[in-house]
Amino acid sequence: MKAPQQICENRPGEKVENQDYFIQQYHIECLSTFSYYIESKGEACVIDPLRDIEQYVELAKDRNAKIRWVLETHFHADFVSGHRELAAITGATIVYGPTAMANFPIKQAEDGELLPLGSVQIRVDHTPGHTMESSCFVLINQGKDHSVYTGDTLFLGEVGRPDLAVKGEELTVEMLASYLYDSLRNKIMKLNDDVIVFPGHGAGSSCGKAIGTGKSCTIGIQKQKNYALQPMSKEEFIKKLLEGMPKPPQYFFHDAKLNKCGPNDLTVLLNEVLKPLEFEQFMAFVKSGATILDTRPNVTEGIIDGAINISFMSGLVNFAGNIIKPETRLVIMAKQGDVQDTILRLLRIGYDNILGYLQGGFEVYKANGGPLATVKIVSLVEFCDVKADPENHVFLDVRGPGEHKEMGFVKGAIRVLLPEVETNLDKIPKDKFVHVYCKTGGRAKMGMSLLVKNGYKNVVIAQEGGFILIKEKQLMEIEYI
Repeated sequence: MKAPQQICENRPGEKVENQDYFIQQYHIECLSTFSYYIESKGEACVIDPLRDIEQYVELAKDRNAKIRWVLETHFHADFVSGHRELAAITGATIVYGPTAMANFPIKQAEDGELLPLGSVQIRVDHTPGHTMESSCFVLINQGKDHSVYTGDTLFLGEVGRPDLAVKGEELTVEMLASYLYDSLRNKIMKLNDDVIVFPGHGAGSSCGKAIGTGKSCTIGIQKQKNYALQPMSKEEFIKKLLEGMPKPPQYFFHDAKLNKCGPNDLTVLLNEVLKPLEFEQFMAFVKSGATILDTRPNVTEGIIDGAINISFMSGLVNFAGNIIKPETRLVIMAKQGDVQDTILRLLRIGYDNILGYLQGGFEVYKANGGPLATVKIVSLVEFCDVKADPENHVFLDVRGPGEHKEMGFVKGAIRVLLPEVETNLDKIPKDKFVHVYCKTGGRAKMGMSLLVKNGYKNVVIAQEGGFILIKEKQLMEIEYI
C-alpha cells in the first residue's frame, strides 16, 4: 500500500483562539478521527463527539462555558458517538442536517440555517453523498466564513465513501456518488479559498479511499490538490471515486445503527465491562462460547489456543472491527497496563459485549495451565526455506489486492484478505504446513490465530519481518499480477 499523500502541510490547527472564538481540535489516532470544540462568549458546541465525552465536559468546565449544541455531521459508521450522553449531561441540543431521523430527540436543521453561538454563528450546509443527511458546519465570524467542519464529505486529498447508505435500487452507490459530486461543487467549492478545512478523519481511516496526511488545510489548497475537486464530468467523478474502493469494515453498519438508535452511555458501560476475572471465571466464559481477544504485542511467550490475536499496538480497532463480529462475547487478555485502553478502544467502536479481562494476564493463564497452541515461530530465513519438502508447505498471503498488485507476492501463494480468512478456509489445506505472511508481520500473527482457532495444527509464522524483507533479501521467487 502506498503511504498517504501529504496534501497540506501539517498545520498546527489543533487550537485556534482570538477575542471572538476558541477552537480545540481533538485527534484520536487509533480511529484516525477528529472532533471539535468551538466556543464563543461562554457558549460552546461540540462537533462529532466521541463516545468518551469527559474531555469536552472538562474543557467547558475549565473555561466556564456552557455546551449549547452537539453537532453531528452525519450518522457515523466508524465509531459510536457520545451525542446522547453529552446532551443529557449538559442540556445541549443534538443537531443533524436535513433528512436525519433518529430514535431520540434531535433538531433537524434546515439547509443554510444559522445556529447562534456567542458572538459567532454556525451555518448548516447540507452536503448529501457520503450519506443523505451528511452536512458540513461553517463557522461565521463577523459575517465572514472562517472554517468549515466537513465530517465525511471532504477530507484532505480525498472525499467520503458513498457506499455506506445504499438502499437497494432506491438509493444506489452511483446515486450517492452523484449527490456527492453536486455537494462538492455547489457547496464546498463555493467557499472562499482562505476558509480553513477541518475534516472528520485523517490518514488511515476507512471512511475514505486514500485520505492524505495532515490535520487541517484550506479550501484553496484542496481545490488545487484534491483529485475530487478537479474539473471533470459527473460520470468521470463517479468512476474515479468508486475505482479501487475497498469493502467497508463489517462493523460500520452496526455502528451506524447504534448511532441512530442511541447507544448506551459509556460511563455506565465502562463500570460493567472493566471487570477483573479470576482464571476460573475467565475459562468458564470461554467454555460457554466467549472468544478470547489477545492484545499482547508479543506472542512468542505462548499462543493461547482458540484466541484471536490482535496486538494493542497494531491498529486494534481497525482489525477488530474487520475480523470480529460486534455481537461477539469477548474476554480480554492484555498486558496489565493496556487493559483499560484496550476496553475503551473496543467500546468506542460499539463492541459492548465484553465480559471482563483476566486479572494477572498471561502469567496467570500459563501458571494455571491454560491451553496453549503449538505454532512454529521461526526466523525469516527458516520461514522461507521449504526446499527439502515443498509439497507439504503452502504460503498464505493475508495482504490486500492493492498490495499484491503493487509489490507482488510469493510465487504460488494462496491469497486471502485477512478479514476473509475464516470464510475461505476451504482454500487453505489443513494437512500441510501453512506459512502465513503479510507486509511486515502484524497481520500474519492475526491470520495465524484465526487458523489456530479453526483447528489448524501446522501453522508457521516468522518471528520478525514479512514480505518486504522476503523480497528485499530475495529469499523466495516473487510473482506479479
